[in-house]
Amino acid sequence: MNAARVLFIAVVLVFTSQLGSAQDLSRYRGYVLDSSLESVAAASGGRASDVKTLHERPARIQELEWRAPYVSSGNALADPVRGAVFTFYDDALYQVVVSYDRDRTKGLTDSDIIQPLTALYGEPVLRSARIRPPAALRDAVVLAQWDGPDSSLTLLREAYSTEYQLVLVSKALSTRARTAIREAGRLDAIEAPRREREERQREVADAADAQDKIRTTNKAAFRP
Repeated sequence: MNAARVLFIAVVLVFTSQLGSAQDLSRYRGYVLDSSLESVAAASGGRASDVKTLHERPARIQELEWRAPYVSSGNALADPVRGAVFTFYDDALYQVVVSYDRDRTKGLTDSDIIQPLTALYGEPVLRSARIRPPAALRDAVVLAQWDGPDSSLTLLREAYSTEYQLVLVSKALSTRARTAIREAGRLDAIEAPRREREERQREVADAADAQDKIRTTNKAAFRP
C-alpha cells in the first residue's frame, strides 16, 4: 500500500474514530439524520447566508452548503473532505452529500476508499442489492452501499474522473421530500401565469410612480 493510500485511510479514521467501530447509518461524523438546520449549522460552522430555501410549500425544503477551510497541500493530515451539502425537509436533515478533494484522493483505488468506510459501517450490500440514490449525478458510478432499515449510505465516483462522493439518506424523510418537491413543481407551474401577471402589474405601477416623482420634482423646479 503506497503512502497516499495509508494517509487517506489514516485521516478518515482519525476524523471518525469517535463514532465507534460499529457505526449505525443514521450519522456521518458528527451529523445525525433528522437533526434541525440550526444544530447542523452550528456543528458545521455554517452561516445563515449559506442557507437556501428551495421550496416553501407544501413543505419547506432547505439546503445548507459547507466547504472545508483552505489547508495547505503540504499538510499531511488535512481532511480529505472538500465540502458537504445538507438538505432539510421541514427543518429535519434528510440528506448529506459529501464531496472529497481530488488532490486528497489522487492515486487511491476504489478499494482504498471503501476500506475505511467498511471499518466504520460494516460490510456493504451486494452489487445486485444496490439502489441508486436520487442525489447521484447522472454519470456517477455506485461503488458501494450500506443499507439499514431507516437510512442508506452510498459511495459514488464520477465515471470520467476521480471525484468521489458519499451520500447519506433518510429513507422516510427522503420519500416525503421528493413527494413535496414534485408537488411544489406542480404548484409552481399552475401559479406561473398569475405570478407573471402580478410581476408585470408591479413593473407598470413602479414605472408610473417613477414618472410621477420626476414630474413632481421638475414641476416644482420649473421657472418660465
